[in-house]
Amino acid sequence: MERLFKGVDYKILKFAEKDIYNGNLEYDSRKIKQGDIFIALKGALVDGHKFIDKAIENGASAIIISEKLTELKDGIGYFLVEDLRGKLGKIASNFYKNPEKELKIIGVTGTNGKTTTTYLIEQILGESKVARIGTVEYKIGDEIIEAPNTTPESLDIIKMCKKSVDKGLEYLVMEVSSHGLTSGRVDMLDFDVAVFTNLTPEHLDYHKDMEDYFNAKKILFEKLKDSKNGVINIDDKYGRRIYKEFGGMTYSLKEKADLDLELIKEINPTLLGKFNMYNLLAAIGVGKILNINLDVIKERAREIKGAPGRFEPVLAGQEFKVVVDYAHTGDALENILQGVTDLKTNGKIITVFGCGGDRDRIKRPVMAEVSERYSDLVIVTSDNPRTEDPNKIIDDIVKGFKNKNYIVEIDRKEAIKKAVLKAEKDDIILIAGKGHETYQILGTTKIHFDDREIAIEAIKELEEVK
Repeated sequence: MERLFKGVDYKILKFAEKDIYNGNLEYDSRKIKQGDIFIALKGALVDGHKFIDKAIENGASAIIISEKLTELKDGIGYFLVEDLRGKLGKIASNFYKNPEKELKIIGVTGTNGKTTTTYLIEQILGESKVARIGTVEYKIGDEIIEAPNTTPESLDIIKMCKKSVDKGLEYLVMEVSSHGLTSGRVDMLDFDVAVFTNLTPEHLDYHKDMEDYFNAKKILFEKLKDSKNGVINIDDKYGRRIYKEFGGMTYSLKEKADLDLELIKEINPTLLGKFNMYNLLAAIGVGKILNINLDVIKERAREIKGAPGRFEPVLAGQEFKVVVDYAHTGDALENILQGVTDLKTNGKIITVFGCGGDRDRIKRPVMAEVSERYSDLVIVTSDNPRTEDPNKIIDDIVKGFKNKNYIVEIDRKEAIKKAVLKAEKDDIILIAGKGHETYQILGTTKIHFDDREIAIEAIKELEEVK
């Protein structure tokens, strides 16, 4: 137990009669097995202290708590750690013998582009050597784990580091959200490389303003082993501030930088979209900092592939294009619609989107304004309404429209079908907001829902009618 709490202030409330702490660390009582140590984490919605009895019933040999209990059971060890969530990473690192120190760790932060950038970095570094953590999934060698959060709990990160080391991987590339940075989930990590993509309004329901949001993102660069190992988008005003404070490698499509448009022209990648050129430059920068041969980088960059649900085409033999994308902020939607406009020939652009419930309301009318500017027709629908009234979400959205080139269809499946029915040869349908997601959250219930599947189904129905 001394090793477990090395560098952590703790109190022994009760020590078991014999040393029986020989299992794993778990904060989910349902996963506890004989000899495991239960971490009673207190979250915004769930308090782990309420599940201590269940953990003991399942075989926990010790409990780590952040507040005193009225009853301490015999034969169980009890340890008190204040700010347990903040200290969990250190405890986990101690317990699993610091596996994170055996990996080169790359963190990617920013509002938009994190997911695609991590996928591109993985390919630049050589997929067989890289573990990846992010919004779509957690990938450790050949193991794919469902991703409940962009940045997992610190204990889960350490466990994945251990798995990565056990499998002989060299690199861990991870999306690092502002929530992850401010909640202490990555406190135990020292980063070899940090990437800053951009910063635009999002999560302002969580951060009080853009400056607070920026300061959260900046934490990643304070955690660099070498402050010069940042890869920074200087076309973004917040990126310029980070570069001014920390230095590092710059990338830009608008001006001369360490990595710029000339390099893109030289490589001539198959990847589509201006926004993806930013992501590719960031990935190349990571490769250079980690001393990957430049010719190898260029060769890998030429045929590189994007991430699922990011500017992903839906192909079902139709005469028009359908693209699915995760864009769920005004800036992300504008980037994608600019990419769609670049693909446009003679047809129309039809955009289908909604906004998530119980989330930032400020962006809703902004997304309407952006979609209207680039689209011939906008179909406003539901996204993940969660516990918010979908009609009220849509009311917020439509305040941003100036013209009448939009229709409302609250049922997302029907909205996608309407877009397909209205599409003609050479048109482009953009279905935005959910991207890779295979679910929709209605109230507190998750149902299966995949924009790509619905689009294919609608196209097939259209062909049957013809």
